[in-house]
Amino acid sequence: MQQKIAIVGAGSVGCYLGGCLTGNGVNAILVGRERIQKQLTEYGLSVTDWRGRDQTMQIEQLQFSVSMESITEADYILLTVKSGDTEAAAASILDYAKASAVIVSFQNGTQNVATLKAKLPNHKILKAMVPFNVLNNGEGQFHCGTEGNLAIEAKEGDYSELINAFKQASLPVALYEDLEGVQWGKLIINLNNAVNALSGIPLLEQMNNREYRLVMTKVIAEALAVMKVADIKPARTGKVIPTWMPYILALPNWLFKRVASATLKIDPKARSSMYEDFALKRKTEIDFLNGEIVSLAQRYGIPAPVNQCIVNLVKDAEQKQNGSPMHSPEFLQSAIKKH
Repeated sequence: MQQKIAIVGAGSVGCYLGGCLTGNGVNAILVGRERIQKQLTEYGLSVTDWRGRDQTMQIEQLQFSVSMESITEADYILLTVKSGDTEAAAASILDYAKASAVIVSFQNGTQNVATLKAKLPNHKILKAMVPFNVLNNGEGQFHCGTEGNLAIEAKEGDYSELINAFKQASLPVALYEDLEGVQWGKLIINLNNAVNALSGIPLLEQMNNREYRLVMTKVIAEALAVMKVADIKPARTGKVIPTWMPYILALPNWLFKRVASATLKIDPKARSSMYEDFALKRKTEIDFLNGEIVSLAQRYGIPAPVNQCIVNLVKDAEQKQNGSPMHSPEFLQSAIKKH
């Protein structure tokens, strides 16, 4: 009998994973908000990616629910909720999931698994990581705009039903015996989410602008310095080596484009999920991204003014609820200097 997979938190990443799985014959149910259900009911679910994936399913071909009661038969629960919603999701899992269900945290940041283990001591909890960017383009369209393989903390041969389901859906998975370094490596890359959202322009356009990259150089260099004090060693995710990023980002445009074309595939549609949060006037994950660097610095009694500045700018935009503030790189550089 085929294992049942529930995707809890079916927003951008969750709908993309769920659409890829369902569209390739995997028994998957998506659990999300009424806003998403309304989109899918009206337009169906379309998943596309930078490599040419293009699948569309009508609502009748999907299992979608707005109720956590629908996870009762799930063998695997893929958690893609925002990090700030982890505790609430864990409480619902405790109420409805069977004891044998394996929880897989495909969430940003590095603290979610610890939170889940504290709330769900009798469940198996797996660390996992989504390396790519997914944007909801509206009308049920979810587009993966960057490359990378899913990562799961597991030994070869473990959880074979889940790994095979991902393979069936053409979602390659890399297995790691210890995912912590990879999570911190992903966090380094994710520090650009805020800069991209504050800029309000597509990711590729932002990355091709050296002035925005110089802002990122400061953000990442500070984060790496804080991690070094904390004896945290961020591991590479795919082709990107975190410790090289400040040097690569600072390169002149002609040289950066040559280096980046060999290491990072981004299509013109890609934007950060935080940009989408601004557009939808919802709370961002800034506390679990740049805010995590600030918290780590405070723990070791050292300053992190650059990342603190980015946190403050994001929270200001959140409060104003006018979408992206469309800050220029000059504005961001000036704000960082003043902080």
